[in-house]
Amino acid sequence: MAYKIKDKSESALAKENYSNAWFIVSVFVTVFLITLLAWNLVHSYSTVKSFESRELALENASGDLLFHTKSLEMSARMAAATGDLRWQEVYNEHQPEVDNTLQKIPTLIDKEEAVKETENIQNHLRDISKIEDQVFNLISHGEKDRAALLLSSWDYTKSQLDLTASMENLVGFMHTHVRETVAFEDRLTSILLVILFICLAILVVSWYVSIKIWRMNLQKRQEKEDEITYLSYHDSLTGLYNRRYFEEEVTRLNVQRQLPLTIILGDVNDLKKTNDSLGHKKGDELLIEISEILKNAVREEDIVSRWGGDEFGILLPNTDFEEAQRVIDRIKKGYQESQFGPIPPNISLGFAVKTDINQDIDSLFTSAENEMYQKKELFKKSSI
Repeated sequence: MAYKIKDKSESALAKENYSNAWFIVSVFVTVFLITLLAWNLVHSYSTVKSFESRELALENASGDLLFHTKSLEMSARMAAATGDLRWQEVYNEHQPEVDNTLQKIPTLIDKEEAVKETENIQNHLRDISKIEDQVFNLISHGEKDRAALLLSSWDYTKSQLDLTASMENLVGFMHTHVRETVAFEDRLTSILLVILFICLAILVVSWYVSIKIWRMNLQKRQEKEDEITYLSYHDSLTGLYNRRYFEEEVTRLNVQRQLPLTIILGDVNDLKKTNDSLGHKKGDELLIEISEILKNAVREEDIVSRWGGDEFGILLPNTDFEEAQRVIDRIKKGYQESQFGPIPPNISLGFAVKTDINQDIDSLFTSAENEMYQKKELFKKSSI
């Protein structure tokens, strides 16, 4: 079967552009994914650091504030109950811790309600501190009963209740802030995961389509190369090997282990008559018919070629004189039994056998050619 080389069609160009488009998409999505993952890593790292420096610090501050304010109250009550002013030293240790914690909270949370509640706590602590200073002063003068009464007064109790309520509100704001931060990060993570899965799906599809089309183009390129290789060694009309391949095979088979080597040359009879009377198309059909007869008469390893316009050549490795004659007989039988018409196929054949490696291959061709021309002349005379 002959190959035909075709120019790149519009559909092929469209497919190539289609492949390029998907490849561009895959590259874009890959770059986007890398950028997204890099941003996510940076964001996650900064979020963890921010959580450690703000949210966790905020939780610690709320715990410290509760601890130190209760320690102040406990120190004052223990001093009033025992009359021991050493509790004032404990009180004085916790007082600056409360002030430091209250100053730290506004830097950790910028909510207006939290700032306002911090101010309320400071006001309540000032009121409580005034009473507790009076308590320690009374104790220093030995009036611990009056000090105890002062701590059980409504003003002190109300200030402590107000302080507790404000602290609970502040802690509530802190916890709400932490929950909102965590919820925001959860939503952001969910959105990023959805985007990631969508991008991965697009990436998989784009790479699949790109690779599939790339493989198709590679296969077509290989087929095109095979076509070119085929045409360089085959006759486009009959599908037989051409003269170039035939000559290369002569060189390859002209070795000792292929002897005896037989060369058969043939020239089609009545081709001009067929072309003139029936047209060149019928002449081409005659050549195709004869090529089929020749192929059917030889072995698979034998070489059959279209030598020229109406000339054919056959190489028969490891074939002696008797076997070569049987091949020619099969060829004659083939065109005698052919149903091709109205002018039956016929070919004049000449052959020569190389039995000695020292024999000149050119002289072998000359002998086969001379015999072929002799048969050709006999055919012409018999046709007159």
